[in-house]
Amino acid sequence: MSKVSELIKDKSQTSETFRVSYEEETMKLNMADLVYDLRQQTGLNQTAFAKKVEKSRSTIARIESGNMEPSIHLLVDIAGKLGKKMEIKFVEESQKAGH
Repeated sequence: MSKVSELIKDKSQTSETFRVSYEEETMKLNMADLVYDLRQQTGLNQTAFAKKVEKSRSTIARIESGNMEPSIHLLVDIAGKLGKKMEIKFVEESQKAGH
């Protein structure tokens, strides 16, 4: 385990505020990765992707950079415009490392 991982683990165990904030930021970054990966699958740049999903390029850029936490409605809408569906599931704490 890296020193950063150890620090995060220790801080998460001693500060509920830190733990919640860290988990929220991790979730936002995971959503950013998912939207980025989805766009990469289409082979489109941000501008073309935004046009295809009928959103502004700035919205796509903010999601992908982690500066915007997209609503479930927004993600479902993006998926639908690409002929996909979004799936949400609950996992055990020990399974949270992946997407």
